[in-house]
Amino acid sequence: MTAILALVTATATQAALATAPAQTWGVNGRVSAILPLPTGKVVVGGAFTAVVDGAGASQFTATNVALFDPATGRFDSSWRPSVNGSVNALATDGTRLFLGGAFTKAGGATRDKLAALTLDSGALETGWVGPKLDGPVDVMRLSAGALFVGGNWNTVTSAGTTYAQAKVAKLSAATGAFDTAFRPTANPTPSDVPPSGRVWAVLVLDNGNVVLGGDFGDINGVTSTRRIAIVDPVTGTPLKGFQSRPNNGSSTATILDLATDGTTIYEAVAGSGGACTAVDAATGAVRWSWHSNGNMQSVRVVGSTVYCGGHFGGTASFGNQTRNKIAAVDATSGAILPWAPVINSALGVWSMGSDPTRLYLGGDFTKAGGVAQQHFAMWVDGAAASVPGAPVLSGSAGDGVVHLSWQPPSSDGGSTILRYKLWRKAASATSYPNAALATVSKGTTYDDTTVTNGAAYTYRVLAVNGVGSGPYSNELTATPGTTAPSVPSAPSGLTATVGGTTVSLAWTAPALPGNPVFTRYDIYRGTTSGQRSLLTSVPAGTTTYTEALPASGTTYFYAVRAVNTIGSSPDSNEASTGGSSSGAPTQPTLSATAGAGVVDLSWTAGSGGGAADKWVILRDNVQLTRLTDPAARSYRDTTVVSGTTYTYKVRAVNAAGSSPNANAVTVTMP
Repeated sequence: MTAILALVTATATQAALATAPAQTWGVNGRVSAILPLPTGKVVVGGAFTAVVDGAGASQFTATNVALFDPATGRFDSSWRPSVNGSVNALATDGTRLFLGGAFTKAGGATRDKLAALTLDSGALETGWVGPKLDGPVDVMRLSAGALFVGGNWNTVTSAGTTYAQAKVAKLSAATGAFDTAFRPTANPTPSDVPPSGRVWAVLVLDNGNVVLGGDFGDINGVTSTRRIAIVDPVTGTPLKGFQSRPNNGSSTATILDLATDGTTIYEAVAGSGGACTAVDAATGAVRWSWHSNGNMQSVRVVGSTVYCGGHFGGTASFGNQTRNKIAAVDATSGAILPWAPVINSALGVWSMGSDPTRLYLGGDFTKAGGVAQQHFAMWVDGAAASVPGAPVLSGSAGDGVVHLSWQPPSSDGGSTILRYKLWRKAASATSYPNAALATVSKGTTYDDTTVTNGAAYTYRVLAVNGVGSGPYSNELTATPGTTAPSVPSAPSGLTATVGGTTVSLAWTAPALPGNPVFTRYDIYRGTTSGQRSLLTSVPAGTTTYTEALPASGTTYFYAVRAVNTIGSSPDSNEASTGGSSSGAPTQPTLSATAGAGVVDLSWTAGSGGGAADKWVILRDNVQLTRLTDPAARSYRDTTVVSGTTYTYKVRAVNAAGSSPNANAVTVTMP
């Protein structure tokens, strides 16, 4: 379980959100923390190795933290810190970005569970070194120059001294130094097996007091602080007046997240099922509470609406209403609101964030509101929707026809795309006619049969939503005729330049672009010459790529291919790093056999690269389990259903990073 980033104060009231989210890029693993920035960008943290576009045609390496641009719906491919473990918590002072999680390295340097980056570049803040913790960080809050962190550790080691300070600590935001005056003690419940006392949630109120939430039995032995307490921000002593109450029916259950609008504290509650509960911020008295049939893992208050996320789902799953992983409640009355998008996957929503016009969800899902969204989704206030982005146009010429197709924009502006409009001009003409060639309301293809063989034509396309028309796509020039379609020739002149902790690739576009013209480059990487697997893809027109790689003495070998709708070009020349790479494992090979109520998986490790410390098994692109035995080569899935089809993948992980996913294996249960 990972930490959730709670909202400290409410933002402006949002209009009703649509069921379907805006169209955006996503990531290939769990999103555990979401932090909107003052710049309008959004930082996303979690356990992932790449960012992928909505269509899955392009991706770039991003290890556990990435920067999202809501205006375009894309992640920033140039902002790529390297963090070797999960990022569970995020905070910023406007200049620096603070990370908390289960990592041991950031930016190629040793950083144990805590790190600070320069916000604009993502470079490591080398002068900021936090204390050593013997367990993960789940949450962090910044207030008045102090960084409050919570999680599951027993000791804090700072400036050479080890302190018995468990589960929560206060640090200097300027230096990372441990504040020895703030010493609350989170005690486990005696009946808990194993005992924990974990602090899952931290909240700072407008008056500076600090709210702690988790599965602790009490703070400093005060019996009225079971699962939640308000403590003095200087000493950590529990404050009188606020008392914990049963928050899930008659149970006082574990709190996984907290949010507030100033007068009310909202709790995301686990336990027997779960609950979304509102309590008085001064006394702790319960104002309303809705029971669910699965843990509540995230809570966010936006204006007058409270959003409750978790892994509940199905008929009568939330307050006897049918909700799937997300629900909306009126903050004042506690009435359940009709907004009810369906979020898939067993574990669903793990994190939320918001700014004045958008709501963000992160987790294990691959669909939200019936739309494919990889682990990250964004809803836009209807009043703030904008025009869509630009499509990416490709096509091929045939005998008396030009076949056109396009990739939808990275962002639909928060309003569903209604149609596409195509323009055509003679390739030699300086401008397009006023009238569009065609309007396409269904699909993303069009065949232009009003052409003359031997004549060259140039095309462009734009998307239209309820707000208006977006920008034009790239231009595509095609000459119909009897020439057979072909793949591009190979790119040439590939070089790999090592600089510090990065490898920069550069190449020359193919001499023959092919018919149709190519639309992307595929970049391949391996640890053995001639044996490479797909690393990422970049759009046509881009002839460089940089990835962050901690130095470890392993040589990486690269090649590039140009791709069009016919196929891939031959490989470019091979280029190598000559001895600097991440040392991450290479791609394993997976097989699967379906039996009576079970699927048996087995795999072989990839050749070259670093040895695996653990194995991550995915089912239908959602993490099924994580095996911590490096020698493991098999797993039996007993949670399958007869007549259902499943797709499995596995990847190897070590301290330097993750291998590519193994080949996907699909089985249908008898």
